[in-house]
Amino acid sequence: MSGLDASSALCGAVGIEEPPGWRDYFELAKTWGARTDLTSARTDEELSEILFLDAAFVIKARWCASRATLVDIGAGVGAPTLPILLSDDGLTGVLVEPRRIRTTFLRTAAGSLGIASRVTALEQKIDPREPSVQGAPFSIALSRATFAPEEWLPIGAQLAEEVWVLTAGTEPECPDDLQLVRRIDYAVPSSGAPRSVLAYRRAL
Repeated sequence: MSGLDASSALCGAVGIEEPPGWRDYFELAKTWGARTDLTSARTDEELSEILFLDAAFVIKARWCASRATLVDIGAGVGAPTLPILLSDDGLTGVLVEPRRIRTTFLRTAAGSLGIASRVTALEQKIDPREPSVQGAPFSIALSRATFAPEEWLPIGAQLAEEVWVLTAGTEPECPDDLQLVRRIDYAVPSSGAPRSVLAYRRAL
């Protein structure tokens, strides 16, 4: 299965129409990944899952209100935030990444995909004790594989109204001042491994 077929097949399996720009993003990530350490993908199918799977389920669930602002801490290759932004012209995002080569990729990708006006890529390392990002507070804060979920929740809560946790199907221990408000559970097609996206807000 080619990379482009993998992207289309993934969207079909999830039940969404493939957003514009996803195939171009795939090719950019694959090209850069051939010479830099962008992802751990060994096949086109794995790369498609890394780039698009979480985003596809979030898009299907309509979790992002139009004009929402997202901040992605430890953005890496830009997933799932860039694919989410490509699905809705009203969304904007700040992608925070400490490694220069990855920040350069994020800026290049945003420009190539025609969304540079809606994307800010910051070369910055977040202090977990005093997290600060230009543009805060945001609508949504997310982080994938940068912090342990229990560590990420209080950090994200200082940056946004809603905090997303992406896990391998587990639910982290929640601080007393936050509450789980919605979740999506699914499986990685290539392996069957469980995945979850959990959304938290301040407890009322």
